[in-house]
Amino acid sequence: MKDCNWITKNGAGAHDMQIYYFKKSFDLKVVKAATIEISAQARYKLYINGQRIGVGPCKGSREKTFFDTYDITNVLTVGENEIFVEVLQLYSTDVEGKPTPIEGVLRKGALMLACELKCGDVTIVADESWQCAKNEGIVQEPKCWSCYSASTREVVDSKKAKALEYESAVKLCGVSNGEADHFWWGGTNMAFLYKRPIPNLSLKDKTEIIKFDGEYFEADYLTFGFPRFKISGKGTVKLYYFECFGSDDGKTNNDRCDRSYGIYKEMVDTVTVDNDEYIFEPFWFRCFRFIKVEKTGDVSVIMDSFTEVNYPMDVREDYDFGKKDDNALWGISVRTLQRCMHESYEDCPYYEQLQYAMDTSLQMLFNYQLTDDDLLARKAMDDFAQAQLANGLMPSRTPSVGEQHIPSFQFYFIFMVYAHYVRFGDVSLVRKHLRAMDGVIEWFREHLSDEGLVGQSKYWNFIDWAKPWVYDQKRGCEGGVPLGVNEGYIGIYNPMMAYFLQCAAKLNMICGRGDVANEYLDVANMLKKNTIKYFWDEKRGLFADDVNHIYYSQHMQTWCVLSGVASGRKARRIMKNSLALEAKSTYAFAYFFFRALESCGLYDKTKEMMDSYRGLLKLNCTTVPETPEYSRSDCHAWGAIAIYEFSATVLGVRTENVGEKSVSIKPYIKGRNSAKGTVSTIGGNVRVEWKKSRGVFEISVESENEGVKKHIYLPNGDIKVTKKKAVTYKCRI
Repeated sequence: MKDCNWITKNGAGAHDMQIYYFKKSFDLKVVKAATIEISAQARYKLYINGQRIGVGPCKGSREKTFFDTYDITNVLTVGENEIFVEVLQLYSTDVEGKPTPIEGVLRKGALMLACELKCGDVTIVADESWQCAKNEGIVQEPKCWSCYSASTREVVDSKKAKALEYESAVKLCGVSNGEADHFWWGGTNMAFLYKRPIPNLSLKDKTEIIKFDGEYFEADYLTFGFPRFKISGKGTVKLYYFECFGSDDGKTNNDRCDRSYGIYKEMVDTVTVDNDEYIFEPFWFRCFRFIKVEKTGDVSVIMDSFTEVNYPMDVREDYDFGKKDDNALWGISVRTLQRCMHESYEDCPYYEQLQYAMDTSLQMLFNYQLTDDDLLARKAMDDFAQAQLANGLMPSRTPSVGEQHIPSFQFYFIFMVYAHYVRFGDVSLVRKHLRAMDGVIEWFREHLSDEGLVGQSKYWNFIDWAKPWVYDQKRGCEGGVPLGVNEGYIGIYNPMMAYFLQCAAKLNMICGRGDVANEYLDVANMLKKNTIKYFWDEKRGLFADDVNHIYYSQHMQTWCVLSGVASGRKARRIMKNSLALEAKSTYAFAYFFFRALESCGLYDKTKEMMDSYRGLLKLNCTTVPETPEYSRSDCHAWGAIAIYEFSATVLGVRTENVGEKSVSIKPYIKGRNSAKGTVSTIGGNVRVEWKKSRGVFEISVESENEGVKKHIYLPNGDIKVTKKKAVTYKCRI
């Protein structure tokens, strides 16, 4: 954007919560290859000749603000053309005491638009020739705003909204390109723009999925995007967006479509018309499965269109896991992941729309099973690394207006880097994030006690939403925190830290930092020894969560197994004993719990939780909720674990050796007779199809790329190693 300017409207307030319009008409004698680059403070919707082109800009960090690029060749025409941009100005990130809707968008507070269109020799840039207007008829309602309610709520007066007064825009300054321009005198600021690092969002018309019965709009499944309504007559319409019925008291094990339960009324838009017709589309995305319509006066409402918005991820549909319910569970899991992927990974599309480290690490993992596209994952790792504090403490979520810290979530940053290396083998990315991983580890090392245990911190020590770990003001626990923390130690942090230290050691070793790797292993070994010393209970055959051996959880056993605190028969014993514990893993922790069971030869014990997932189908869930019961969110992608289990375990496809980019195929065949599907791997796409019939197991494997080394583990114990593109093997079972 080297020729571009920032423009604004004369008199725009420094901290408005307002929608502004900018437009520019221009003539073309001929249409050639054309692009437009655009950014705004804080958000924009771009239209060319009345056609929506895109929304943005890409969510940035405090270090980087982005511009977006679109190919607009096909929407331009010979003769007159028009650029039209809606810009939503938000309160500054730094204004204390102001409501902060859309918590995941960092902003300066000032109204700013930058735009540059190029078509052949014609260049159109944002300057004083543009016209702009403030829409006084749309108010962003300041009610109950917090990170838990991400969107704005709009109150519209149709008469005022139509009464626009345009005037010439005001040019502020030129745009600095953070990648191309010289930083004069070394200075930078948030007005420096960097090229969007991820693809533009996918905008698809899905009007056909919405039905209306006069009171409720109902989508075929939980969706995310821009509903567009035609409202006419004289009166007021309230539009309540909600995920399912039963939201007032928490989403229990009820039919999501059962209208006898209450609805969540926090997310509402209000439109008043006065003997006219008004087309209303909320500026910010709406997540919903249902929309309740409340009308006052003589007014009619129809949905004119609906644009579904997703991160552009093409998911293959050639899967069959041999069971109707499992195929359906795969479908709702993939949809859940898609609903939680936009300009960042999200917890969750209806509420926060924020990128949390634990959620994100799992979403990345599921993402990798479906596609080779790791751009959103790379951006996420950059987001967290850039938000790290000088003392090494990494925020639990980013980008975010409000800073929040959950100490355990820092470990998942190491997991992000480690999982990416195992999947892609990219040493340069590992090297890039060594400093950030070092910072996380050093922060925890500063919290080691004289006894060599991880001590208490003043932050939220969340692990999982296990039932016994409820909010308790007397204990000073926000919920999701293991019992016994008031003794000064978080028992589970010790094997957890040991596990991630070992991951970090491997990553340091491959980067040539052997001394650092050995140092991390020394600390890990100390933590493992002290975990046994202070938390092992021989009588119960379990590791306690606390030094007094009162509280126990599946989570503690999981990390003790994964870290190597317990191994062999002892590991198998504690995982068996953990099955009867009250503090059980929920959807958030399922991946790690499953890996611990699998490592002990107890993968069949995952059935209880997998049946909980299958039970969602009977409840008419179209996405996976945050927790199995009394869930706040009905769409939470840390629960999309079926993507991993069915591809990496049922189909059995994983990385075998990073260095040689080889893959292993070791299907788990118990409980089903067949499965087929394609998995993205370090060696390219791998297609697997297996079946059992009359005591014979048959598997066919085909790799997309020639020469990919494949280790195929047959259920009779044989291992076939081949580089052939396509093979078929049989054995007796």
